[in-house]
Amino acid sequence: MNHYPAEADWRATHIPCRIIERLYGNNMDDAGDDVGEALQSVSGGQGPYRYRFSFDTSHVNPWYHVMVFEIENVPDSVHQEFLAKLRELGLLER
Repeated sequence: MNHYPAEADWRATHIPCRIIERLYGNNMDDAGDDVGEALQSVSGGQGPYRYRFSFDTSHVNPWYHVMVFEIENVPDSVHQEFLAKLRELGLLER
């Protein structure tokens, strides 16, 4: 019998670095903290959810650089509210 926990399901949201830089300058950590707070603000008592973020700057064109913000085991309804909150904050394009 396997007693290990089920593997986590991580859902990724890609936030353009050009938007982050416009709003935060070079302070990417503050942007990550604010995105995490946005997630907790819409969790509706279901959270807190674990999250992590990293940056994908592998594309030669900086226009395509993104913050990859991943949330563990987040339900669709909360994720949709989270995306709406990011749009409200100006972090995602409409």
